[in-house]
Amino acid sequence: MRADEAVVQPLVTVGPRDFARHAGGLMDDLGLTLLPVSDERVFLGVVTRVDVLRGKEGVRSPYVEQVMTRPVLVAARDTPLTTLFDAMTRHEVLAVPVLDDGQVVGVVTRLSALQAISRTALHAGTDRTPVHR
Repeated sequence: MRADEAVVQPLVTVGPRDFARHAGGLMDDLGLTLLPVSDERVFLGVVTRVDVLRGKEGVRSPYVEQVMTRPVLVAARDTPLTTLFDAMTRHEVLAVPVLDDGQVVGVVTRLSALQAISRTALHAGTDRTPVHR
């Protein structure tokens, strides 16, 4: 299973000149912890809820480019999902952008990765014995 098989749909990105509060509103509406920042789909970094809340001292309405995080952990489309999940856990990140030739093609969250791994395990015929208390 590959990273691009566990991306969250739909792909939502923000631009560097969007207002940070707009990015925060999108994250709230979609239940996301980060959004990729791209210019014509070329990946520049990410903006997180923490970035938006922290803002830029002395700037009343900062742009995304003023508060975004970079560099960040990223994955290629063909990164093995178990490898990606391990890296996300080690680096304590909740979501990772997936890139193809420098362009954002999706975002994998820990939850979407676990769901994809679980689906694969179920289809592989692993033990389906019910869990009892």
